[in-house]
Amino acid sequence: MTRPEASLSKDKEFAISKAYDSLVEEPRLQEFWEKNKVYGFDATETDKPSYSIDTPPPYPSGDFHVGNALNWSYFDFAARYRRMKGFNVHFPQGWDCHGLPTEVRAEKTHKIRKNDVPPAEFVKMCRELTEEYISRMKQTIVRLGISTDWKLEYRTMDPSYYKLTQLSFIRLYNTGYLYRGEHPVNWCPRCETAIAEAEVEHQERHSVLYYMEFGQDDRKLEVASTRPELLPACVAILVHPDDPRFKPIVGKKATVPLFNQVVPILEDPDVDSSFGTGAVMVCTFGDKMDVKWQNKYKLPLIRAITENGRLAVEDPRFKGLRTEEARKRIAELLTGQEKITKTEPQTQSVGVCWRCKTPVEIISRPQWFMKTRDMTEDVVEKAAKLRWVPEYARTRLNDWARSLDWDWVISRQRIFATPIPVWYCKDCARIILPDENQLPVDPRLDSPPIKNCPKCSSSSLTGDNDVLDTWMDSSITSAIHAGWPRQDDWFTKLFPASLQPNGLDIIRTWDYYLLVRSLAMFGKPPYETLLINGMVRGTDGRMMHKSYGNFVEADEAMNRYGADPLRQWAASGGSTGSDIPFRWTELDHGKKFLTKLWNIARFVLTSTPVIPESREMDELLLLDKWLLGAVQDLVKQTTEHFENFEFNLALEAVRDFTWHTLADDYLEAVKYRLAPEANIDDKKSAQFSLYETLVTICKLLAPICPHITEAIYQQVPKSNTMAQSIHKSEWPTAETSRFDESIAKQGRALLEVIALSRRKKADSGLSLKTPIRALEIYTNPEQLTVLRENEEVILRTLKAEKLILAEARDFRIEIST
Repeated sequence: MTRPEASLSKDKEFAISKAYDSLVEEPRLQEFWEKNKVYGFDATETDKPSYSIDTPPPYPSGDFHVGNALNWSYFDFAARYRRMKGFNVHFPQGWDCHGLPTEVRAEKTHKIRKNDVPPAEFVKMCRELTEEYISRMKQTIVRLGISTDWKLEYRTMDPSYYKLTQLSFIRLYNTGYLYRGEHPVNWCPRCETAIAEAEVEHQERHSVLYYMEFGQDDRKLEVASTRPELLPACVAILVHPDDPRFKPIVGKKATVPLFNQVVPILEDPDVDSSFGTGAVMVCTFGDKMDVKWQNKYKLPLIRAITENGRLAVEDPRFKGLRTEEARKRIAELLTGQEKITKTEPQTQSVGVCWRCKTPVEIISRPQWFMKTRDMTEDVVEKAAKLRWVPEYARTRLNDWARSLDWDWVISRQRIFATPIPVWYCKDCARIILPDENQLPVDPRLDSPPIKNCPKCSSSSLTGDNDVLDTWMDSSITSAIHAGWPRQDDWFTKLFPASLQPNGLDIIRTWDYYLLVRSLAMFGKPPYETLLINGMVRGTDGRMMHKSYGNFVEADEAMNRYGADPLRQWAASGGSTGSDIPFRWTELDHGKKFLTKLWNIARFVLTSTPVIPESREMDELLLLDKWLLGAVQDLVKQTTEHFENFEFNLALEAVRDFTWHTLADDYLEAVKYRLAPEANIDDKKSAQFSLYETLVTICKLLAPICPHITEAIYQQVPKSNTMAQSIHKSEWPTAETSRFDESIAKQGRALLEVIALSRRKKADSGLSLKTPIRALEIYTNPEQLTVLRENEEVILRTLKAEKLILAEARDFRIEIST
């Protein structure tokens, strides 16, 4: 409980504005926090325990919708709570600048393709767009009241950052975790780059299943496929070993229609006999099964699709056609030759690029990889020892790690990204790395670190033109926040990060990549607790997305209601990890609660213009003891909810207490004690209780509603020992041992009678302010004792001239006017 010193504040003419204007107050308070450095991490503070938050660095898209507001509110709830709990909170904000979305936006903005202009000019376009988008997003983050320490802000496109990405590349290569090789990879023909499995989304799309006639000795063989354009890359026909239809032809040859290559007919247990005709053509590469079968049976590799999504065959009828055009043209020719026996409509799950939604191809070309499949069981084992909120989110990581068929492809064929710090000898293919002290480097522009190849002495050296996957930048954030490559005392305090907060949608990317990188580099996970929030659904019930028309900008919500109602929506939406619907009615409810809280504060502070004298328990009246006991229960309950990241339950508890316990029950019963003519001791008892309660409620609500609680706290009369900002004050400590159950029971009994008596007056058509001649209460002996001891409270609250108390088996109330 707060124990202010009564002598430190003098009487004053107190005035608090009638209404709380969020559009005026919130910017003022944000400026106050910045000016007074309320949120800065103190690197000189060694006595406080540290609490580090590895904040996800977003792609600077310029958009900050209410789904982002949900994410950042969760981060901030944890940061503000821990700060008030006495932790030295490390809460940075970064920007993951090198993402593919930036290149796509630059192309759309300037109406070009990335290769239409010199690389340096394209990089400049990307950097300018990135800075513009960062500025817009940062403005909204500040407006939302996020308590980021902006001294710790970083950009992955800055050389000071990406040189550390390159350093991690060199160290992982030297320890055997990285390798270069030719392997089929997921490829976006529109973006012309490899993409990781985690960047492949799946969409239901309509297609056509073509039944095509292959030649087989003196008989025909039907094969069904949705991709006739891959016929030139067909290298085998597979059937199931238990399918009796094909037993006579297993081991024989078949001739591919139109292209006439002869391919073997093999059997494999992974063939789905129920699909199409039961005979499957293996092409290099149509899907992952093609890759598996090509490796298993050592089949030829034919490159049918170019990197820009066109047919690579020499046949002039098809060369250079886009895959969709080639599919149509080949189907027409097959039909003309009567090689298509029938077609069927087909709905299938198609892998598409996560950014541009173009169907993904599988292309084989030299790439850089990180060995992650060998780490699967270590990932699962380490993940099991971490705290997951909610616990079931861990299953998503485990399922993803165990589902991966390929190692992580970390190279990209793009421009605006961290350069791969490698040169090659053209004569012997020797890989050449720079010294660590030479970083950062750009082998596309810089000269090699040595003049001659150390293996063959050739001077013909060339730099790698590829760049690194953006996740290579962002999967070392927790280490970089802690000061890596330094590994001093602060590194051990900040790494692993105390909290890893992010959305359900990036468990398989950011959480996974952070984990494998950290296990490879440091031998331990990069975080201790993972806080996972769900996704936001629009007012139409669908996932919020611009293309659905249900997209709501965070600024729009704050323009209408302010930041604190939006933060209340984020907190109250549901249990951690669950999807949350966005409803304007929730913001409206939050705004009404803040109005109620402000009115309560006005009443309390107008009635208590100076710091009230501290009072002992035996100096308080029953209702005051009951209120303060209920406050301690609230502190205990709310603290437990914050410890468990149950923000919805914490907010619900505080709002319910404020609206009902404090306003409806206590205030209505003690208003008369705050009047000028009231008994001075009774008045001081009520003032002390209300002051304690208001300050405590504001502290408990501060992590979720930082603006209005700060505004009220600045109006509260304070001693010199109290913090300048509520966000630098101490979190309340529950003192439940000072309030026994008998006080709570008696207080509830008294308030129940008062509430029922008020309802009786209302049912009788009387205003609550209308005096009555007598109030008769009939109840049990135990309750009668409580009522007799608090007779004046009942009379003054109900405005009754006389109170008649009598014992009865059945409780009832009578009113005489």
